Amino acid sequence: MPVIEYHLYRIKFIKPSQMTLFYSDVSPSDLFSMALNEKPTITLKKDNVWHIGNIEYFDKFCGAFAIGRTTKTTVERYDNNTGNFIEQLDDSCPYTYVLFDRSIGVLGVAKKTKVAPDVQAIARKIEGIFDNSTSVKERGINVLVDIIPDPEDFIEKIRSAYSIKRFKAFFTGPNPIDADEIFQKPLSIYCQNLNGNYGSVEIVGDALNEEGVEAVAKSTAATGNTASARIQTDKEKKLISVQLRGDAVRVPVDQSSGREQALREVKEAYYRVRG
Repeated sequence: MPVIEYHLYRIKFIKPSQMTLFYSDVSPSDLFSMALNEKPTITLKKDNVWHIGNIEYFDKFCGAFAIGRTTKTTVERYDNNTGNFIEQLDDSCPYTYVLFDRSIGVLGVAKKTKVAPDVQAIARKIEGIFDNSTSVKERGINVLVDIIPDPEDFIEKIRSAYSIKRFKAFFTGPNPIDADEIFQKPLSIYCQNLNGNYGSVEIVGDALNEEGVEAVAKSTAATGNTASARIQTDKEKKLISVQLRGDAVRVPVDQSSGREQALREVKEAYYRVRG
């Protein structure tokens, strides 16, 4: 059976530290819908414009939209009148689909090489398009579309380590609704209050708590951020570095399943990361 491969991303709407009273009560979830419904575009160069279209909602918060580009391309045709082969300029409009749950800012971006050579390039265009919406620009919001990395390899190394000597996790300004209460949420608010874009916290000790490191690692991955650790695999071994980063979580979905079922599988993959 042919499959569509969806890659997990987190869209974040990072508010500035100072906002006017008129704009301050708009949630990231509502801002997502407002920007999406504008169907904004970005022009990268002449005859290369990226668009959003085909918006559909499965329920109040979940749905899908298409993203693609319009370009001019040379098409080889046969002219029946002259009996000759000719070349003509024509529009090319490759596109792919993005699944979303706006309540938590999770995206599933379908891989399609005709649109872009890799999914990360498509994610950057999503970021740029939303950033170009009137709803976002008039509020001074910074839009980020970040990879949700698979934390399993990192967590396995943490669990099997003799001791964890150092743990460092990154955070951005506040947005993800289900960020953990101990690490991501308070630090992201602190980042916003200082008018920062991102930050990190590093904890050092003789033997850091494994469960605590694992919980923060999962939350960090789920919010589209990265982490690292220095561990000792054995009592006599030297310290090594391990990283929580890399490619987005990939979710292969049967092409015949439909986008609503595909989104359910994308969200299941996300909640496995979130733990």
